[in-house]
Amino acid sequence: MRRPSLNPNTNLAHEATAFARDKGLDGEFHHAAAKAYWEDGVDLGNREVLLNIGAECGLDRGELSSALDSGQYRQYVMDEHQAAKDLGVFGTPTYRINGGEPDFGDKSVDEMTAMIEGGAS
Repeated sequence: MRRPSLNPNTNLAHEATAFARDKGLDGEFHHAAAKAYWEDGVDLGNREVLLNIGAECGLDRGELSSALDSGQYRQYVMDEHQAAKDLGVFGTPTYRINGGEPDFGDKSVDEMTAMIEGGAS
């Protein structure tokens, strides 16, 4: 895994994920999109890239295209974004364990283990 050189606007990717959720394929789509970004460095802000990823996951390309073009999931994504901001989330990765305060940034396995064990009480 490597950090891609570009930092795309992922609003459309979130809309595509919401579409995939409604089709029962959000896990598949999310993992495929993450793999494409982190391993191949694709632009997740690119509509064609998202359509290709969706088709590879079993989503109907035409239906996904229509949903993205119409903005069918745009308000949902914006509402979820606002809800995250209201919780103090301002970037990724953000971790919030058992309702605790948000913690930010890349973490080692040891740091994550300590956070989880500390938040489990």
